[in-house]
Amino acid sequence: MEPFRVALCQARAFDLGDAAANLENLLRALDEAGEAGARLVALPECSYPAYYVGSANPYATPGVPSFEVARDALAAKARQYGYWLAAGMAVPHADGTLTNSGLVFGPDGEVRGRYDKSFLWHFDSLWFTRGQAFPVFDAGFVRFGILICADSRIPEIARSLRVNGAEVILDLTAWVSQGRDMASLNTTQCEYLMPARAFENGVWVAAADKWGTEDGSIVYAGRSTVIDPLGVTRVCAPSDRETVVVFDIEPMEGAAITRRPALYGALRRPVASLPAFTAEDEPVAPRAGGRVGVVPSQPELDVRTMAARFATLRRQSADLAVFGGTTGPEGWEVGLPVLEAAVREHGGALALAVATTGCVALQSAVLVTPEGTFEHVPTHGRGIDLGELPAPVVATPFGNVAVLCGDEGYVPEVARGLGLEGADILAWPAFHPHPMLERVARTRADENKAYMAAAWPGGGMLISPDGAPVQVSPEGSGVAMTGPVSLAMARNKNRAPATNVVRGRIPEAYSL
Repeated sequence: MEPFRVALCQARAFDLGDAAANLENLLRALDEAGEAGARLVALPECSYPAYYVGSANPYATPGVPSFEVARDALAAKARQYGYWLAAGMAVPHADGTLTNSGLVFGPDGEVRGRYDKSFLWHFDSLWFTRGQAFPVFDAGFVRFGILICADSRIPEIARSLRVNGAEVILDLTAWVSQGRDMASLNTTQCEYLMPARAFENGVWVAAADKWGTEDGSIVYAGRSTVIDPLGVTRVCAPSDRETVVVFDIEPMEGAAITRRPALYGALRRPVASLPAFTAEDEPVAPRAGGRVGVVPSQPELDVRTMAARFATLRRQSADLAVFGGTTGPEGWEVGLPVLEAAVREHGGALALAVATTGCVALQSAVLVTPEGTFEHVPTHGRGIDLGELPAPVVATPFGNVAVLCGDEGYVPEVARGLGLEGADILAWPAFHPHPMLERVARTRADENKAYMAAAWPGGGMLISPDGAPVQVSPEGSGVAMTGPVSLAMARNKNRAPATNVVRGRIPEAYSL
């Protein structure tokens, strides 16, 4: 990749019946992008003719200029200014189907390819056919891939683009939002999902969103944004106006951890064979669940202090206590009987992770339950000896629990595999605070629709399957916090009607 200028056209939303005015507005935005010297330009999801099209044949609507007219007009702008253009369009096909697509034009105005949205959101599936391929386009100065809006909720999609060679991911999006006024609209995708995708893949992300409303019932967040490979948002547009975001992207190293595809077997299995799939149809009592506590790390392992703190949390009705990662001497496991005795006496379960301070860098995690102690050596990490097996998913009276140890939390395949194997609660003892830890933790909960209980030196957070904090330990306070978990909420993998983060996967299509 070489330095280049990207332009994100945050275009106003128009209803389908106003498609002609919409097209003229898009062309004005493309002029602005060209005059700014952009080499890569993005238009939002279904910029033309509209996102809420209402049928698989929107171009039959009176007054809507044809797909071919719009395509040729966009091609002329790419040719006029000599830039690459990724345009969100509803694309009709000869067999009568319609796809929600990113149409890619070269600087000569020729169509170089197309990406079709793979993870359809809510009413998308009423008129769009989903795609099953994740192409990467070589512009010479950069290799870029495209995802479209809800695609960001499936970690395998952004990962496939990265594995296929993308250095930049363009997100053509229509971030449906809410807020007390137009200026305060926001979205979880802008807040934590897309920063996490940039960070975990070590790529730049550039997201072009609509602003305004469609059909009197949909409001878009705006917030078109550029995020660097460390997950840092470099620029973010307001939510209440039309604008063209221009940013100069340059080569930059990310912090992605080495992947181990041989360990990602659960991600390749047929969806119907997965425990997370079958568990959705099992009856769950409305009150099934419990309470989970997160406990910020102590500087060094002290099993007696930990056992006493666990007993306190049990008196406060915590069924599971997740302690942040700590350090201990080689052979620290000799202290485990103290913790096992505490669990047998008080009930519940306890999760912790320890990094040894001896001559060999080792990390390990344990989940202690009345039925037994389950050990796990992390399969991913930096500068440590690695294990060869995923963590077990352990059944408890308050849900299925699995542990992520240290850096494993930053690798999407690890949590994804555990979620597919039926984990209702992901316990993440982290060894170090990190600027991206909270956003990654929220993403892991959101993308798997499971609870995340993360604890680290100085803080901790219990996160719901919707990605929202349930409880947060005030940073630096050392205070343990507990909150409720609902088994029914964790087992329901729907994000919206007809939008399921397990059943909506296409395992045979992903590049792992």
